[in-house]
This record gives sequence, C-alpha cells and structure tokens, in this order.
Amino acid sequence: MDWSTYPPVGHVIEGMQIAGAYAAANPGLSVSLALPYRSPLELAECCDFLDGVYPVAFDPIGTEFPTDPYAEVPRDFEWTFRCHRRDDPVERGKFPLLARLSDAAAAHFAVPGDAPGLPYRREQNLRLRLPAQARQEADRILSPHVGSGPVLAVLPSGGGERAGYPSTGSWLLMLRELRAAWPDATIVLLGKTAGAHGRRSSAMPQKDAAELMAAVDAVDGYDLPLLVQLALIQRASLLFSPHSGFSFAALTVGTPWLTLSGGAWFEYFHNGVPFHSLLPDTARFPAFGGVAHRTNDSDGSGVREASMTRERIEETIPELLEAASDLIAGRRDYEQCLAAYFPRLLSALGGDKTAMASWDRVHERFIEA
Repeated sequence: MDWSTYPPVGHVIEGMQIAGAYAAANPGLSVSLALPYRSPLELAECCDFLDGVYPVAFDPIGTEFPTDPYAEVPRDFEWTFRCHRRDDPVERGKFPLLARLSDAAAAHFAVPGDAPGLPYRREQNLRLRLPAQARQEADRILSPHVGSGPVLAVLPSGGGERAGYPSTGSWLLMLRELRAAWPDATIVLLGKTAGAHGRRSSAMPQKDAAELMAAVDAVDGYDLPLLVQLALIQRASLLFSPHSGFSFAALTVGTPWLTLSGGAWFEYFHNGVPFHSLLPDTARFPAFGGVAHRTNDSDGSGVREASMTRERIEETIPELLEAASDLIAGRRDYEQCLAAYFPRLLSALGGDKTAMASWDRVHERFIEA
C-alpha cells in the first residue's frame, strides 16, 4: 500500500486501517505500507499484519521534489494501492507536488495502482499492539496518581492553528466541571510542544497546558513519546479532545472518544469503539465544510472558530458531562453510538445528505441516500 501522501497521525491511521482490511480479507497475503518519511512510522510497527514499512522521501508542503522519493521501496509488488487524495483536483491544486508524486509512483512500481480483483473487508477494526516498554512507562507515570476514580485523558488541541481550538479559559471551565463530577478521577493532559520528537506540535503551548494541569491536579503527559501517550490513553476510560487525527489513534487502542466536535471537519472515523461527538448548533456556531468559521471569542481571548468559543462551550457542558458519564460507565455500545450520531450530524449539516461522509461509508447503514 502506497499511503505516502500526508504525514500527520490521522492520515497514517487511515492507511493502516485500509492495509489491515486487505490483510483480513486475503489470508496469506503479504501486505506492506509506504508512508512519508516524516510520518510516525512507529505506529505501523504496532500492526502485526504488516510485513514491511517503507519511508518515502516526500513532503507535500515542501519546496523541492526529491530525485527518487521511492528509493527505499521495493518495485516488484503484485498489487499496489495508493491514497485517493492524489487524484483529487482540489488536493492537487493545493499541493502541486502531489501530481509529481503520482507520476513517480507510476514509474516506480511494476504494476499500476488500484489493480482490480483484490477483496477488501469493510468496517475492519484496526487495533494497535503497543510495545511492552510503552505500556510499562505509562504504568510508571500513572501509578502514583491512580485512585478509585476513572482515568480521563484530555488532548486540549490538535496540530492546527491555535484559533481552531478552545481558549485556555474555556478548557479550564471544562476541566473543572470534569473534576467536580469525578473528584477521584486521574486526569492526564496530552500534547506536544514545538520540536519535541521532530513532529508537528500541538496548538496549545506547554505553559498553558501546565496552567491547566495545576488548576485541576492533572498528570503531565506532554512531550512524551507517541507510543507512551497512546499507552496512557489505553489506560483511560475515555479520551476527551477536539477533532484531531491523533484522537483517531485512541480508537485503535480501544479507548472511547468524546469529541468536542466543530471546526472544519466532523468525525468520520469510528473503528468499532464507543464514541460521542458533541456537535455544535451550526445555525448559531457555524462549522464543517472544510473551511474556517472565525469570530471574536466573547471571553476576550481573540479570534476563534465559532464552534470553539466560550459561549458554545458553556452551552455544551451538560451534554459533555452526560456523555462522559455514559462512556465511562460503558452504557453505550458502538452500534448505539453510530445510530445516535449520524442523524444528529445530518441535522448539523442542514439536512444535506451530499455533505455526509464516513470511513467505509458506515453512515449509509443509518442514513438513506
């Protein structure tokens, strides 16, 4: 599989899920994965169905195209599959190097991409097998803090612009509500500052995260290796975060995802694990459509996504606490979560069924075309 298009965690998870779906549908098939060299390649090492993981010298936002991006990838595969985004005119327009990468792939591999006839198992759930060392380190970090309450993992922001996520004050409000509802909980904050491990940084700087940790007596999970942070999430009863590709990885270790939904993208990757998306009232707090919807935040923190403003956050608190309680207690199974989510998403999209999308078209089981 040639998924060497974008390096962030969420895109890597997508590529691994597709590879696993082909492996599951074709017993005995040798499956390998090609990823951008800046990807978290260690994630692919947690997939026991992969026979090889190959770095590709490609950066979609770079300024130069490498002489031979596939130099480290064998040529003689019997079948190849590549990321569909490379044939999307919009994507190719935004990232001109994608067209050159497609040409390089066509020249490199002995067979064309997307050869027909290979079965694919839809809705195949991806599960990562984290290494013992990462799990042991997570246990070491948590053991002094864990008591009778649940472990709650919190990711305050993804890697987009700071304005795309709630202000530090809004996060303080939400975390204090969680602490009041679960006074014995172990809260662990996750993220990464610029330059840590050579990867994309979280939008919330460490100093703001430290302020939140001190306010609610949370465990510091910032700047730990990726697999250790995933091991911390695996120990948690849920991950609470805005939409983030890193949060896709929570679902691959079996942890429910409670999403502060909004911004440019709705949740489309589900993976067999209970979840709940706190969808905004898009008539008042516009969101989705792949575009920004910026306004001045009423808390004085500056320009922010309308769906991440203090006013929207305050209105979301009751649903946040109810959904967290249900996920922590295991009162919602996966199918119930799917059935509840898609009608609400359709409403948030103004009833426009053409705007609906989900991985493996899961939504089609619940929303008629």
